[in-house]
Parts: sequence; structure tokens; C-alpha cells
Amino acid sequence: MSELEKLVRRRMQEEYAKGSSAERIAQVVREIFENVHASGEQQHAGATEKGADHA
Repeated sequence: MSELEKLVRRRMQEEYAKGSSAERIAQVVREIFENVHASGEQQHAGATEKGADHA
């Protein structure tokens, strides 16, 4: 199981334990994926900038 899967499962369990609605749990999962996607874009942009420096 990947670290992302573990994170999502843990957060879903936490929200479920708090009695959160299905909509709230879905929102939490969406936020996790949006943050992962955004951080991936930042890493890609950083790699591109580094590559340009070496050209």
C-alpha cells in the first residue's frame, strides 16, 4: 500500500470516527488529492527550472 493510500485511509477513518458526513469525508479526500497534485506540479516546475540552468 502506498503512502498516499495510507494517508487517505487514515483521514477517512478519523473523519468517520468524528461522525462526519459522507460529503465531508469526500471533501477531505478531494483536498488530499488536490494538495498532492499541487505539490507534484511544484516539483515538476522545480525540475524544469533546474534543467534550464544546466542547458
